[in-house]
Amino acid sequence: MFIDARTVEQSAVVETGVCIIGAGAAGITLAMSLRSAGFPVAVLESGDFELDEATQDLDAGDLAGVTNYPPDISRLRFFGGTTNHWAGWCRPLDEADFLPRAGVPLSGWPIRRADLRPYYDQAQKVCELGPPDYDADAWIQAVGGPGPKFDPRRLKAALFQVSPPTRFGETYREALRQADSVTVYLNANAAELQANGTASSVEQVNVRCLNGRAFAVRARCVVLAAGGLENARVLLLSNKVQPAGLGNTNDVVGRYFMDHPWFTYAGIARFERPDPKLPLFFGQTTVRETSVFTTLAAGDEAPDSADSGGGFRIVLDKAFRIVEGVDSLKTLGSALSHFSLPADLWHHLGSVLRDRDAVADSLYKNTFGRRSSPFTPKIPTSGPVVGASMDINIEQAPNPESRVTLTRKRDALGQNRLLLDWRLGETERNTYRRACAFVAQEFGRLGIGRVATTPLQAKAWPPNMVGSRHHMGTTRMSDNPKTGVVDAQCQVHGISNLFIAGSSVFPTSGYANPTLTIVALALRLGDELRRRMA
Repeated sequence: MFIDARTVEQSAVVETGVCIIGAGAAGITLAMSLRSAGFPVAVLESGDFELDEATQDLDAGDLAGVTNYPPDISRLRFFGGTTNHWAGWCRPLDEADFLPRAGVPLSGWPIRRADLRPYYDQAQKVCELGPPDYDADAWIQAVGGPGPKFDPRRLKAALFQVSPPTRFGETYREALRQADSVTVYLNANAAELQANGTASSVEQVNVRCLNGRAFAVRARCVVLAAGGLENARVLLLSNKVQPAGLGNTNDVVGRYFMDHPWFTYAGIARFERPDPKLPLFFGQTTVRETSVFTTLAAGDEAPDSADSGGGFRIVLDKAFRIVEGVDSLKTLGSALSHFSLPADLWHHLGSVLRDRDAVADSLYKNTFGRRSSPFTPKIPTSGPVVGASMDINIEQAPNPESRVTLTRKRDALGQNRLLLDWRLGETERNTYRRACAFVAQEFGRLGIGRVATTPLQAKAWPPNMVGSRHHMGTTRMSDNPKTGVVDAQCQVHGISNLFIAGSSVFPTSGYANPTLTIVALALRLGDELRRRMA
């Protein structure tokens, strides 16, 4: 059943069994898993069925640190949440992602991949994917492999399945409408989690609407499922009993924010022979009625020294002409700005001359700020594949200084807006360097081709790096309340009836997109809530 919260009686009190705040991938999955559990469930969704600018503006906030997407651009605040525009890339986290790793400070989950295995299998169906099989070699064989035999200490082939993509708000709307035990309140903003005098439980959720209507929801269990930024913001705003914010006794709420740094056009590979045997590496292919693709990734036996860095994946985009000159011009310019010359000077000069049309095109666009130029080269879009451009997507290590805090600015509900301060450090630099080195070494060893990558500057992150809009870690999972907000069951430390769902509980991020793990964790939390309610 759906109810417009703006029509609820002023100051009413809604009694329910479980209150879920947020109707994105986590909230809808959890509501679906509890619809036949035998107790009432209330879902509070800030938006409606369609995007509304006034509601979307509630997500707006400021940025600091490394440049990232503004919060109101990277998230959607209506029924279905950010699944209304996600790409659908899915892969479970690797087993190593759950373990402590020397190269990733503060790594290690209080659960293991085996604990999520049955829920990953269920999540495949929720996300409308194929069989729960991510053995890249098996899929590559199915399209006429074999693929390259990478040294497992450096690289592996990592398979991703692609959801249609599932728009959770559309796919599961009718099922929730017909569920007698589930009531979804639209246009309902969770303004505060009101705790008891000792902050040991949540007494009620105070709800406010943009039209001025206000009411409360009282539940035996409350689940925050509002996203990686808003989960932290709601806790920080709920500060009447605990001045630093609910669940924030140890100043952990909002800290350890993580995203996946994405380096676009981070390198190019020139193949030794046209059309190399790299099946499934160049975009999505339908195999066994499942859309899949493969990336390069850190090998399962990759070194785990303190300076090795975290996981990574490298996405290949096939090229029918290699344009090295623009990269060579950047390398020459960077070296000259430091009054030095690169070791391979003649190679770079040759590349600039060979690709002078592309170099002139780039110089014209950058000099005059234009999107087009009279020098735009005619680059073929078909024919033999002679190389590939490479995007590198890396894991970010947990960093307590990378965080979400509140500002003095207020939104339309009078609530403090957030500040996202994204910090990256030497661990991420090591990860990027290792990714570049390993792909160059393996492509050379196997005779696939020669690789040129964009080096990192000493201090500044390059302009071709963007965030992936994967908000993780701000209410991280840990057995130790001093390093985490929730325990292994996703219960907030010290608060008996408050739980958190979504990627904000991730202690580390791995390199895979987070949605499949978000859904698996929500299904696991559903089982836990059924036990608690019983």
